[in-house]
Amino acid sequence: RVSRASAFVAMDHNHTDSQTAEAAIRILGDGDLSRGGYATVAMAANKAGRPGVADLLLVLESSVADKVPALLAIGSYPEAATVAANAKDADLIFETLMEFEKFCLSDPAKGQSDYLGTVVGKFPSEGYHMLRRYFACMPDVKIVMNLLLRAQKFTAAGSTIAMQALKAEHHKDSQTYIAEASRVFGLGKETTFEKVCTDDVLDLMNDQEVLRNKYGPDILTKKNASLMDTIYSVICYASVNRRDSHKLLTDADKLARKFRVSDKRFWHVKVRAFADTEQWANLRNLADSKTKPPIGFKPFALAAIKGNQSNSEILRYIERITVAEEKFDLLCEAKIWIKAVEEAAKLKDIQRILYVKSFSNDPNIQALCNDYANRL
Repeated sequence: RVSRASAFVAMDHNHTDSQTAEAAIRILGDGDLSRGGYATVAMAANKAGRPGVADLLLVLESSVADKVPALLAIGSYPEAATVAANAKDADLIFETLMEFEKFCLSDPAKGQSDYLGTVVGKFPSEGYHMLRRYFACMPDVKIVMNLLLRAQKFTAAGSTIAMQALKAEHHKDSQTYIAEASRVFGLGKETTFEKVCTDDVLDLMNDQEVLRNKYGPDILTKKNASLMDTIYSVICYASVNRRDSHKLLTDADKLARKFRVSDKRFWHVKVRAFADTEQWANLRNLADSKTKPPIGFKPFALAAIKGNQSNSEILRYIERITVAEEKFDLLCEAKIWIKAVEEAAKLKDIQRILYVKSFSNDPNIQALCNDYANRL
């Protein structure tokens, strides 16, 4: 039956596509038909120059494995992709993409443009996403970028090119990628936030280049340093380049103001950088500045404790803390037990007094604890 129907559609030129298709269907009959029967007759019709007949016959084909190759053979690529996607057959979707690419690239002038345009506009979303994943595996990022831009996926396109900056070996290459990402984000109406952020990153990279030229490459050794990493490194470098320490601290202040770093965050970074590089004089100057510390004095005290500073240096910060419970905890952290028990006595907290007694090995401190405890 399949052979007779194939011969009929190949020879019949006196009827419309609909009439020829109906006649072929009658030949095939309503009984059991081998798998791919309609697809075989459809390809014969297409070969005979009757693509309309082929389309009508393929509507009745139930075998996806036969229907998709037949659709590819007659050039119905979007329909083939739709059938493969509905069947959730990834292999057939990929085969359709590859066959369609071969067809389009036969025209070097506009083949790639037609290919991407059709996949984006006429293929099911499964086809687009599979092609995107495939292109993303290629070493040339321009390939996947072309697809994303054609689909107007500006967020994904900008993010893709920005990620290349993290892989770049040279600072100037990273700047080039970030500048391109900014341009791409600027193409979309919904990517304004991403563009602003990317422009800030580009400004930061330019400022990092200025710092390297001004103070030498050692000022920023971390690749792709963030804003806070940059500020931290500049402050730390003041311990190395003491001649320019004032300029370096001024440059750190300028960066914080330019990029709108909150006061609390900036002060925390300052305290950490001064402590990590043992700039204790600068830490004292910061605590004694006219500006009231927005982070309080606890971070100063903890930095001094961690840096194994003298008790007098630690007490410089602890004694300026107004919350008694916080002051007690820091005195215990610093193991300044006599001050700790005195603070516990002021709080009239016997539990804190006993805590000091249990951790102090000094008999005099233990006796003082007993004395305060008895008074309570």
